[in-house]
Amino acid sequence: MDGITVGCVGNQEDTITTAGAYKAEEFVDFCDAFNIPVLTLVNVTGFAATVEEEKTISKALAKLTNAYADATVPKVTVVMDKAYGTAYTVMNSKAIGADMVYAWPEAEIGMMDANQAAKIMYADADAATIREKAAEYKNLQSSPLSAAKRGYVDTIIEAADTRKYVIGAFEMLFTKREDRPMKKHGTV
Repeated sequence: MDGITVGCVGNQEDTITTAGAYKAEEFVDFCDAFNIPVLTLVNVTGFAATVEEEKTISKALAKLTNAYADATVPKVTVVMDKAYGTAYTVMNSKAIGADMVYAWPEAEIGMMDANQAAKIMYADADAATIREKAAEYKNLQSSPLSAAKRGYVDTIIEAADTRKYVIGAFEMLFTKREDRPMKKHGTV
């Protein structure tokens, strides 16, 4: 980007799979080893839900989280659409060390889909009430503005301006240095 080599991580589906988490973990480790900044593009609603995935996904997610947390290179995240719960956390959120997090105005950032949350909280309510409560939940809990107020997002940007903001972030972070204690390897 603008002459800077950048590694880009993004999920192909709206869920994270074991194979995808391992692939992303290896790529983030590779970028960190060669001092290549990492851009993460987020559109994730959760984890793949199959019996086989349930047996393997925890370890893969732990490795991905560890890779992002251990990486000392500049790390920028752009939330493009949905970013729910733990799935968003492991995709280079502020919680695990993202240097900058941008969100598009239409993005949804929160614990879960607003419609599902309303159905859980108001299980005995009629459809109109559920729609109303879902809209309230989305505005109060899942909007990029509410995420920014809680410190999960640094700036809300228009999709057309993404490249400009990402390049600016990487230029600002060009001299980033982290002094960490010496260690031989991670514990994950």
